[in-house]
Amino acid sequence: MKNFKTKKIGIIDGMGAFAGARFFQLLLEKISAENLAIPEIVLNAIAIEDFISNPNKIVPAKKIISERIKFFNQQETSIIVMACNTAHIMHTDLLKVAQCPFPSIIDLVVTDIKNKKINKVGILASPTTLRTKLYENKLLMSDLIPVIPDNKFQNLLEKVIRGVLNNKISKLDVNNLNDFTRKFIDNNQLNGVILGCTELPLAFQKSKFGDVKIFDSLDILADAVIDHLKC
Repeated sequence: MKNFKTKKIGIIDGMGAFAGARFFQLLLEKISAENLAIPEIVLNAIAIEDFISNPNKIVPAKKIISERIKFFNQQETSIIVMACNTAHIMHTDLLKVAQCPFPSIIDLVVTDIKNKKINKVGILASPTTLRTKLYENKLLMSDLIPVIPDNKFQNLLEKVIRGVLNNKISKLDVNNLNDFTRKFIDNNQLNGVILGCTELPLAFQKSKFGDVKIFDSLDILADAVIDHLKC
């Protein structure tokens, strides 16, 4: 792994352009709040086919993302982040391509949950993330208790995620997301909830859930970049 003197951030975006834009803004806000110098940031928005609903698109998507990581290697970025939870089904393979730190958003969230001493947590995520048990397996390995939404809630989550992806999220869907989440928390006596899709923070109203810890994967990923900049 290369030893970089100057910090340069590489962001893989485009799978959810609006979430990527929010991550970029969030990162800049955190850099400003910490009084850090603005680093060079390389934002690479990619166009790939929908692998969330079609697993056959995963291999072509991995090839495209691998090429972007090779581009970041050429740019000598000091850290690479991928602002998409679902794409982390490829993270182990992609990690072999990166020549600098390339943290897993899944690992970062699970570590934060452990640090906050939350033991029972609900997972709100895309159908692919839930089906492949990206969070579920990591939580179980850490002796934490994951809770998965039922099929009806999963269908709503997919609708909300696609609404954000297409910039067509409705007030009704936001209200339904709040209602379903409240029932999900109460019925399962949850200590925390993971927003395990980077589109969800753009629709989720955190202010309505002050009684539980909300683990926003976008926010946690941005904090990891801030920690890197402080090193």
